Amino acid sequence: MLPGVVGLIQATEVIKLILDRGAPLIGRLLLYDAMKMNFKEVRVRKDPECVLCGDNPSVTELIDYEAFCDVPLPGAEVPEEIDEAAYELSPQEFKAAMDQDPSAVLVDVRESFEWDICKIDGAQLLPLSSFEPATSGLNQEDSIYLYCYKGKRSMLALKELKKAGFKKLKNLSGGIDLWAEEVDSDMPQY
Repeated sequence: MLPGVVGLIQATEVIKLILDRGAPLIGRLLLYDAMKMNFKEVRVRKDPECVLCGDNPSVTELIDYEAFCDVPLPGAEVPEEIDEAAYELSPQEFKAAMDQDPSAVLVDVRESFEWDICKIDGAQLLPLSSFEPATSGLNQEDSIYLYCYKGKRSMLALKELKKAGFKKLKNLSGGIDLWAEEVDSDMPQY
């Protein structure tokens, strides 16, 4: 029932924008309480620092969802198979391991627009879209802890590092999304 009501409102907004008629919800947030059958409207000011619609947007085009969601492209090289479970740590295990090894290098392989939303303190950004082990600046002797949004892209980066000779590698299972649920509940989620 709830998705139907919200979907109807969204469809109505699209029609108003296409026809250029009526008063669209631009700059307003409509809150709907289904249990009380109550609508409330809140005015929202544009954030000049917003990466999408601010004064200097850094997100100007759609992302490549096939690459983003780890869908292999036809003719793409399939990474060497490894026992992924041997490299994965739950968020609690990941935090404990980092606390025990303060010299470990924490690497975030998400894109910069994701990094702008939230990040784990002490991490360095090396987006998977431009990730090259040889030019990453990472040392093969260091312990390297990798994460992304859900854990898939960081596992791809881990495989690339392993292929390049890195040995002390760990991946955050469930990514920063699960980290926000289990370790840092104040962290924004997207």
